[in-house]
This record gives sequence, structure tokens and C-alpha cells, in this order.
Amino acid sequence: MNAITGLGARLRGGLLGQLLGGEIWALTDQAVVSATNFLTNVMLARFMGLGEFGVFVLAWMAVIFVNSLQTALIIAPMMSIGPQQEEQEGNARPRYFGAVVFEELALVSLCFVLVWLSAQTSARYFPHADLHHLALPLAVSALAYQMQDFVRRYFFSTRQSRHALIEDLVSYPTQLPLLWLLHRAGFLNSATALWVMAATSIMGMAAGWLWIEPVAFHWASIKAVARRHWGISRWLTGSAVLTWTSSNLFLIAAPAYYGASAAGALKAAQNLMGVTHIWFQGLENVVPVESARRLRQRGLHSMLAYTGSMVVKWGGLTLLFAVIVAARPGLWLRLLYGTQMVQYGNILRLYALLYVVVFLGGPLRAALQALEYTAPIFWSYLAMTASAFVFAVPLAKGLGLGGSLLGLIATQVLFQGMVAGALWVRTRRMRKEAAPALELPQA
Repeated sequence: MNAITGLGARLRGGLLGQLLGGEIWALTDQAVVSATNFLTNVMLARFMGLGEFGVFVLAWMAVIFVNSLQTALIIAPMMSIGPQQEEQEGNARPRYFGAVVFEELALVSLCFVLVWLSAQTSARYFPHADLHHLALPLAVSALAYQMQDFVRRYFFSTRQSRHALIEDLVSYPTQLPLLWLLHRAGFLNSATALWVMAATSIMGMAAGWLWIEPVAFHWASIKAVARRHWGISRWLTGSAVLTWTSSNLFLIAAPAYYGASAAGALKAAQNLMGVTHIWFQGLENVVPVESARRLRQRGLHSMLAYTGSMVVKWGGLTLLFAVIVAARPGLWLRLLYGTQMVQYGNILRLYALLYVVVFLGGPLRAALQALEYTAPIFWSYLAMTASAFVFAVPLAKGLGLGGSLLGLIATQVLFQGMVAGALWVRTRRMRKEAAPALELPQA
């Protein structure tokens, strides 16, 4: 622990700390997570081949789906309301987080059952995919991954970012030697890879749980917190379902026509852009909390200035990285995956463009969440999903994998435009409402 503290002091005091500012711990943590995910996907694609890797990718979509529900129902409200508990006295803080822990345990239990039943049911309709052997490891992976991510996000909402880093150091890097050993022993496949993900998530969650503050379970507080969370998450939950659907319809349509290897190729190409997840997802642990704090303490103007600074600084970095990747896509694909992936250079270029557009959504959504005005996010995702239902199959069938990526880009442009417009209208109205209060009375 002292080593981690000393490292943080050196980082904050150096040039890197001046560049990253208050996001240093979140981005260091996310660097660990994203680097491990990047290497994990490279190993799985190389060791299992695009076909089996595609099966793993399609199965992992279920884990991402239930985790998006957790983010909407629990994480997003906690990231906005949790920082406010610093100002509470007495039992208010333990009761709030006790209610959140209760919600989490109920949700992961439900998701475990739903994922297992979904896999078993799907196996009846797709017997050639041999989904029966994936049902249990997939359900356990979903439960473990959600719990580990919850503890991690709890640390960010309570300004204990160093503990999040320690938890992730236990969980993520340990995947790599385990996967390598399974490969060397000849036992690496989709099922055993899922068991590795589950085991390492449980290890990380157990390590992080040591620093969870004492909580109090009080039924009245549980009901009150659930009502307050639902006020924020009722729109975000629908948005989570819609965003998963709108994004993955395009990615599912391609394998439906071209086989599981198409899913493996798409994921392998996307994995190169996964380097940007260091700041994409790292900022998700900081920006919503800081946006809410600035709005509460300094007002609307400060929050909007912060949102703009995030777009300029990190959006510019995203654009620079996308240009570097898009300039020589074949080179990067060959270095990581060998010659089998060189043919997908244009897919990588489209992913680079997609990520530039996608980045804008993070700061914009954080601003709307800080204002507790999340309905526009839902309607924007609804528009994306409607477009995906209309265009996913025709684009995949007519234009192949490139068509799926073009569809994703178009729907993201639609989404970002709607969210930006909603934020502009909302803040304009708030300024107009605040203006009369600022006017001096006539003499």
C-alpha cells in the first residue's frame, strides 16, 4: 500500500500528473484494465482461431448486456449521488451504501438466473453452437464480473481510486498467465476462457471488499434509495437495453450471414481501438462524479466548462490515435494477429472513425446525468435502435462487415446530435430561469 501511495505522489508531481490532472488514478486504473483486455483478446484470437474466438465474443455479449443493466440501475445513480454522501452526518452514509449493496446483491442474483436460462433456451434453437456447455460458466462469469465492477465503481464514487487500482491489479493481469497455461495444456476454448474470467473477477472482488466501509441495512433507507435511484435510472435502464440492441444488432447481423468468424474478425479489429478505452472508460469513473460535484458546488457554468475541457483534451487525443491507426491499418493488424487479419484493414479504418464519434457521448451524458435529466438519453437510444432494426440486416447482407460498421457510425452520429441538442436546450432554459433572480431591483 505504501508503494502505491508513493507512486501516486510521484505521478501527481511530475509532468504526467500535470497533464492528467484529477483523472490520474482513474486513468492509471483503466490503463491496467484496458491493457489486460487488449492482450487477452489478442491471445484468444491467436490461440483459439477466429471461429472459436467468435463464439466467445458472442457469448460475452450476454455479460456486457447484464453489466449495462447494472450500470443503469445502480452504478450511474451511485456515481451521481454517492459523492453527496460526503456531506452527510450520522447513519445517512452507511444506510445509503447499505441500500446500494442490497440492490446490487438482488440484481446479480437475478442476472445469474436470467443468463443461465437464456443460454439453455438458446441451445435448444441453435444446437450446432453447443451452447449447453457455456450456460454455467457464462452465468457465473456474469455474476462475478458484475460484483467486481460494482466494488470498483464504489471506490470511485467514494474517492478511493487507489483501492480500485489495487483491486484491478489482482483481477485483470492474472487472466493472462492462466489463459496461456490453458493454451499450452491444450484446454483453451470458450468455456474455459469464461471460467478464467469468473475466477479472476472473484479474486479482485474479494480483495476490494476489504476496503468497503461499514454499511447499515435499514428497510426504510433501502426503499427511499430505490425510489431516488429509479428517478435517475428509469430512463437509463431503457437506454441500456436500447444501446446494447442498437450496437449489437449490426454486429450480430454479420455473423448471421458470414458465420462466427465474422464476429471474431470484428472484435479483433475493434480490439486495436481498445487502447482508447484507457481514457474512455477511465473518464466514466471520473467525469460523472466531477460534473455532479461542480454543478452542486460551483453552478451550471462551471459544470459546462468542465464538460467542454474534457471534450477538447480527450477528444483531441482520440482523434490523434484514430489517425495513427487509420494511416497504416494493415501494419497494425499483421503485427498483432498475423497475415490472417490484414484483409480487414478497411474495417479497422471504419472503427477508428466510429470511436471518434463515440467519444463525444461520454461527457455529454455525464452532464445530463448531473442535471438528473436523463430522458433525452433514452429517446436518443430509441432512435438509434429503430434505425438499427431497419438497416442492420440490409447493410450486413448487401455490404458485408463494412456495411455493419457504416450502420454503427450513422446511428452514433444520430445519437450524439440528439444528446447535444437536448443538453443545449436544457441549459439554455436553466439560464433563462435563473436570469430574473440575478437582476437587481429597480431603484
